[in-house]
Amino acid sequence: MDVPEPATEIDPGRLLGAWYVLVSNYGFWRRRAHARIDYDALAPTQGGCARVLEARRFRAPDLLGRPRARLLVQTGVAERPGTFCSRGTGSRLLSTLRFTVVLVDPSYQWTVTWYARSNFGAPPGLSIHTRDPWISQARLDQILTQVRAHPFLRERCGDLFAPEQHWIPPQPFQLD
Repeated sequence: MDVPEPATEIDPGRLLGAWYVLVSNYGFWRRRAHARIDYDALAPTQGGCARVLEARRFRAPDLLGRPRARLLVQTGVAERPGTFCSRGTGSRLLSTLRFTVVLVDPSYQWTVTWYARSNFGAPPGLSIHTRDPWISQARLDQILTQVRAHPFLRERCGDLFAPEQHWIPPQPFQLD
């Protein structure tokens, strides 16, 4: 299956707000920096499914290689708590992506999200999202231990990288 089971007993309302992309192997984030995702609640669908506005903010090089601020906006519809089908807006209207919150901290300070292959070919991958743009190495190690123990993620957690953020960490994260 391309999308794993979501975390049990997830509260979708607690996923709203800002999340920093701290560690990932999802190809979308590979050449992007200062990555942050904001989730805002939208009115539910006519069938009562929850909807969110997903705003991806990041810096990426333009055609001349200069870093530029970018914003991609998508609308996500909950297929079930913790699993969304997201559709682009504007010129990206035909773009669709399924993602699932696979692991979540009990206090919702971090999540591990799995992104399925998009219909435009972005390869699947996972991302560790945090409420703060920096966490300690010890905390990251605890999260990575859970990722590596998860039956779906353990075979899919190679090639992790840490996208550059606005802060300068005391030292680069150890990801292996």
